[in-house]
Amino acid sequence: MNGNLSYQQSIAVEFTAVKDRVRFFIDDHHWGEDGRYKEVILMNYLRRILPSSVSVGTGFVKNNRRELSNQIDIIVYKNDTPRLFSEGDFVVVMPESVLGIIEVKSTSSHRVFSSTDKRLSVIEKSVQNGRIIGNKHIFNGIFAYDNSIKLNKKFRNTNLALQLSKSEGYLNHLSLGSNNFMRYWKDGSPLGDKRKCYSAYRLSYEKVTGKKSDNMPGFSYGYFFSNLLETVYRLISPNVLNKQYFEFLYPLEGTKEKYRVDNCTIYLE
Repeated sequence: MNGNLSYQQSIAVEFTAVKDRVRFFIDDHHWGEDGRYKEVILMNYLRRILPSSVSVGTGFVKNNRRELSNQIDIIVYKNDTPRLFSEGDFVVVMPESVLGIIEVKSTSSHRVFSSTDKRLSVIEKSVQNGRIIGNKHIFNGIFAYDNSIKLNKKFRNTNLALQLSKSEGYLNHLSLGSNNFMRYWKDGSPLGDKRKCYSAYRLSYEKVTGKKSDNMPGFSYGYFFSNLLETVYRLISPNVLNKQYFEFLYPLEGTKEKYRVDNCTIYLE
């Protein structure tokens, strides 16, 4: 592997090493604490890689129509804009401050992507928050540490696929465990289809490197963070996005399109 790809791999190894540590100390009766712990892991990692002009917290966004978002697991926002409220990591900010929002899940499953009379699915929550912020150029992602959803010919009939087709493009990046990555293409697929769509990519260690391994995590985590970094810099300092930096962000040879999963493209309604 080249140096940049090795760096991406180290990200996956780091997250894989820490994601289950809390289970050594708490039992299955404390799923909330487990989930919060994983949000903190991700939040602290983002603080290390994002520019110093940006902060990371949790909380709400309130727009000028007095609409309040659902509570957002992770908000990436500009330091040089006013906050409506701030106490430790908890903030209430205005849409103008927001650079990215992320919902964090322990596992991407059909239950997580299903709604009930009392609960929005994680996609519906992300889309609703995106509408309230009112800006499709920010990063709006779902990060799941593990995954139980299969990317196969039945994928288009899942709740996940149906809700993505109705998302209006507000949600733009999904990491489904370390092996599976999805992103939204507002101008159509890089393969030439001009319809707005979500493409799925299998970025497992074996698929990318050609080497068999039962325990090496894949590259989805790294590509999720790379897309976040690109989005943040496009919004605050686009001049840094030169060829060298893009090679660092996206080190897969031949781009990730060679790892796109056939029959899993979701077109917007």
